[in-house]
Amino acid sequence: MSVPTVRPAVPADQPALEAMLREIYAYFGSLEDDALPEPALIAASAQDMSAMTAVSFGPNRFCDCLIATDDTGPVGYLAHHRGLFEGRGALFVAGLFVRRAVRGAGIGSALMAEAEAIARSSGATALVWTVWHRNAAAIGFYHRLGARLYVDDLVMWKTVDKTPQSSTTPG
Repeated sequence: MSVPTVRPAVPADQPALEAMLREIYAYFGSLEDDALPEPALIAASAQDMSAMTAVSFGPNRFCDCLIATDDTGPVGYLAHHRGLFEGRGALFVAGLFVRRAVRGAGIGSALMAEAEAIARSSGATALVWTVWHRNAAAIGFYHRLGARLYVDDLVMWKTVDKTPQSSTTPG
């Protein structure tokens, strides 16, 4: 295996990103039967995967994506976006994945190092991410990077209805 290269993802990388998304959801499924954070995602269609990766491209993108490649092709990705954490600028890692065949070869570390460089250059003071509590390998990896567990907050979410609601109240 050659030394991995980390670079910003481009639209031509979308098929590789979609394939890696399918791999990560299959990996989640292997951790514990019927315990996926989003069970419907494991059976997502190619169109669904395409919609998920599309959030990294175009004028209305929600995040940016880094992709790691070696002489075999794409081997990992890291999605990220800027935001606030504890009142300060932060870079949020929205997703990190390294293909099973190359885990332990420094690719995850290279992706996280590039994310840290992006955070530093943008004036952010922290990298922030979530990790599924059943993903012990990832938790160990993040601890080895020097990350600390932040347990003060719970993650909450709500699906945004695509139908606009009236902003006026009756009466």
